[in-house]
Amino acid sequence: MKPAPPFPEPSQDAILQAVGQTALDLADVGDRDVMLGAVLRRTRALLGADMAYFSLNDLHSGTTYIELTDGVRTPEYRAIRMPFGTGVLGRAAAGAGTVATADYLADRALNHLSGIDTIVRGEGVRAIAGAPMRLGGRVVGALLVAHRGPRTLGPAARTALEHMAVQAAVALEQTRRGEEIRRLRTTRDDGSDPGARLRLEHLLHLDERLMGAMAGSTAEAAGVFAVLAESVGHPLSLHDPSGALRTGRRLLTPEELAGWRLRSAVRTSQQAGGVAIAHLPGGGTYALLAITTAGEHLATLVMEGADDDAVARLAHASAFMTVALLVERALAQADETAQTTLVEELVDSRVPPRPTLGTRLAQYGLSPDAPATVLVVDVDPAGAVTAARAVRGLDGAGRWLVSVHDGHVCVIAAGTTGPGPAGTGAAPLVAEGLAAAGTPSLVGAAHSPSGGPSDLRRAHTEAADVAAAARALGRTTGHADFASLGAVGAVIRDRTGTTSREIVGRHLGPVLDYDRRRRTRLAETLWHWFAAGELLAPAADALSVHPNTVRQRLERVDDLLGPDWRTPEGRFHLHLALRLHRVAGPDRTTDPVADHGSAVAGR
Repeated sequence: MKPAPPFPEPSQDAILQAVGQTALDLADVGDRDVMLGAVLRRTRALLGADMAYFSLNDLHSGTTYIELTDGVRTPEYRAIRMPFGTGVLGRAAAGAGTVATADYLADRALNHLSGIDTIVRGEGVRAIAGAPMRLGGRVVGALLVAHRGPRTLGPAARTALEHMAVQAAVALEQTRRGEEIRRLRTTRDDGSDPGARLRLEHLLHLDERLMGAMAGSTAEAAGVFAVLAESVGHPLSLHDPSGALRTGRRLLTPEELAGWRLRSAVRTSQQAGGVAIAHLPGGGTYALLAITTAGEHLATLVMEGADDDAVARLAHASAFMTVALLVERALAQADETAQTTLVEELVDSRVPPRPTLGTRLAQYGLSPDAPATVLVVDVDPAGAVTAARAVRGLDGAGRWLVSVHDGHVCVIAAGTTGPGPAGTGAAPLVAEGLAAAGTPSLVGAAHSPSGGPSDLRRAHTEAADVAAAARALGRTTGHADFASLGAVGAVIRDRTGTTSREIVGRHLGPVLDYDRRRRTRLAETLWHWFAAGELLAPAADALSVHPNTVRQRLERVDDLLGPDWRTPEGRFHLHLALRLHRVAGPDRTTDPVADHGSAVAGR
């Protein structure tokens, strides 16, 4: 039997674009059906599906029912209600994870209901895939796509469906809050118990302010946090899942946050979906609320004190903080993707620039006609993504292009590396900022006369060469450009390598040849002797030999190079040749400067 074709595998860029568009809707669109209908249309487009729909759970009856559809033809299908655990819809809505079938009616592994099968046959549906919609630890329904032909669900399509299920759950919660505000307003005005009316008034006011903080082009977590902090009337802080402070007052030390009492309270909050109280040995009492979605821990709110009213307000704001954090992350991911795409167009000759290049550059203060600075941050490739995010978080980085590229972090900023605020700020700010963030790195910098691709590519290559040369010369942190490398920088800027090879051959060649033939360490000894200020004792310490051994090796250099190498001019040329040899990176199996482990120590 011929295998079923897959749902289209959307790119990460397409997924994040859809999530970003939905995130903007969450901040700007108030109508429930309009917002959720947009989620369904984007999901259909991402997966090339014939239809998309979502269901809501009815816990009292143990069923889930289709609430809104896009592309469904028959009224019977739009009215489907299924018990938890049955079919694709019932299993996904019960929280079983993402469920998919290439051909529903032929799939005997599913729990079928004859009436539902008749409806599915009437709609002409074959393939169905569904993901649970979770918010704050609760499964509120499921998001599904279906096709009128057999289809399998690949990994990228599964990821897209799960991302959009999160967005649908957040959209549902956002609109539910708006409806709750309207209901509270009616309850407030119906003349009921004055005490209840006052409590509802407070919650209504808090909801209206939190909804206001969510309005606009973005929903920043800091804005929601500020409203909540003022409302609870207690010191409040927001921490990322690792415990690092995101915003607010530092109420607890890192050691206290890592202690078992607070860690246990956070786990309790995650599992129960509410506020947990922790009492510290010193007498402090704290309320903790883990902000979670789809089982993921997004952040933790910590409040000093635990009176009932403040705890109720803290819990009440959980959904708003979840929405704000998800919107913030979605927009950040979309921006990261946009920056990565733009950097690839600028510095990779294999990627042709798109016609909108100038407009997109302008978003980051760059222009094809204005000078720019290119930085290459030389980091361990495994930590490049973390380093890029740390660079994006630096003060002043909002107008920089930052992306992981070819195993390093690439930064493109307006201005030059020469005198002036833009030129003097980018490289040291990145180097110092990464060091402060616990990611010490070596930053190579280069000037580009324009923001056009050809100039930026040359500058990118130069910045990478600078970073590699600085590391070869023994630097591990800080920043450098060709000028800061002095004579070495001037010589290796000759990309043919001819000048460098001639200098090494003329001034160091006999020593390198002798080391290769005799397996000795003369070049390495010279390197450490120069590094030690031409003193025997510290050079001997670096080589783990006696000072007399260093003296004897230098006398052997006298025999090979003659007495002129001891003159000031001779020492300059020899030291330069050593540094160029170091930067050139010869085959390290025969490099006497690097391969000292197998050399004869006493020669």
